[in-house]
Amino acid sequence: MRKFEPYPIYINHPGRWEEVRRRQRDEFVDKGDFQMMTWLDYTGKRLYEIMEDKAPAWESREYENQVYKLLMLIASTKVGKLLFGSLNRNVRHWIVPLDYLDKSQCECAAYSFPGAPREGGGVRVYFNPTDFNPSARKWFGADDILFHELVHAYRDGRVGYSGNNFKPMNEYKTAEEFFALHMQNVYLANRGSLRFYRSYRSLQSVSKSTVYQYFAGDAEVLTAFRHFVDNDPLAAAVARWAHPPDSFNPWRDQPVLERIYLGSASLGISRLPPF
Repeated sequence: MRKFEPYPIYINHPGRWEEVRRRQRDEFVDKGDFQMMTWLDYTGKRLYEIMEDKAPAWESREYENQVYKLLMLIASTKVGKLLFGSLNRNVRHWIVPLDYLDKSQCECAAYSFPGAPREGGGVRVYFNPTDFNPSARKWFGADDILFHELVHAYRDGRVGYSGNNFKPMNEYKTAEEFFALHMQNVYLANRGSLRFYRSYRSLQSVSKSTVYQYFAGDAEVLTAFRHFVDNDPLAAAVARWAHPPDSFNPWRDQPVLERIYLGSASLGISRLPPF
């Protein structure tokens, strides 16, 4: 286990504890104790994934070191440092491996979810650095994917799972995916990228001008940007970044993009309705 100081972020590869859990599960199956088998498949699994292996093998140390290096890279950016400083310090944010069972159930490459109190609590980020490209200079880089998931973890730690905005959007599974993706784009800009994700359902590599043109033509997107700037401290902070003025920052540029939309749509109104 490694803590990413000074933030409430813990990296843990359960190592031998996962082996213990599987062995115990097999023993209870042999005994016909399917209640304990089920407990180990669900609650026990979540407890064991945050237990520290005091004598970690190479695999555990390598996982934790790789994730730590990605966190260092993220923290070297303005938005990464802001994100980490915005985490709820009363909540542990765990980064743990995503195993093949969870991957098949979620049908995803990484995900975040709060741990129930009986599962040890905290917020979990399930993520394998080796599943992605090593750098944001390539598409779907391990660092920008981890950043995306940590944005979800930030929201879970601040407003709670029930406080998340799960409103479906035309090009986004939920408003939370909209929020995480376009914070991820700001992170890419901080890394010097000139290409950005267009939308959640269309993960095309596009230029700033192309994605801004899309923003300026979609009322739902424009009202979503405004909603989060008005209601989320992280979005509000990013929206106040004035420099460099030509940077990719739709949180800041939303009022201009909304005026472009209203001017082209000839709606006779000065402001779009709430999200």
